[in-house]
Amino acid sequence: MRALRPMIKEERGFAEQHHELVIDFLRCKRLPMDDFYDIVIFGYLSAVQQYFRNPPAGVKFKAMKDSILRDGEYNARAKRCAYIISLDDMNVQDPKQDTERQIEDKALLEQVVSVATPKEAKIISFLMDGFALREAAQRLKMPKAVAVSCMENFYCRAKAAIG
Repeated sequence: MRALRPMIKEERGFAEQHHELVIDFLRCKRLPMDDFYDIVIFGYLSAVQQYFRNPPAGVKFKAMKDSILRDGEYNARAKRCAYIISLDDMNVQDPKQDTERQIEDKALLEQVVSVATPKEAKIISFLMDGFALREAAQRLKMPKAVAVSCMENFYCRAKAAIG
């Protein structure tokens, strides 16, 4: 998300005057106010600032929807979705089956990665560490479009390798 700067008086007035857009958006999308208000409001405030910097012909505040999508992507990354097991939990799955599944998945991954180019392998390693494709491209100092193209090419070759 873009960093918000302090709002000027006109921006604050506009944001306060049209605040019902946020409430209507949450109701329309059937999103719980307690969970999503903080996420949506920052998208809304960013859209207000953007509107005052460069007023478009028709006002479309899609930044609220984008903020929800970015939050979902952020929270869905592997490094933020750790599987926690309590020692007090009596319904623990058989760790032997889980280990076997992990070994099978790793073997399949090794088979697929064998068809990857060095650039694709670097991108894949970042993705496996839980980074988004955009973040991987930034860390490898390449445009996102190049990373997307690499992954599309890799996907075609990997699909053929698996059979």
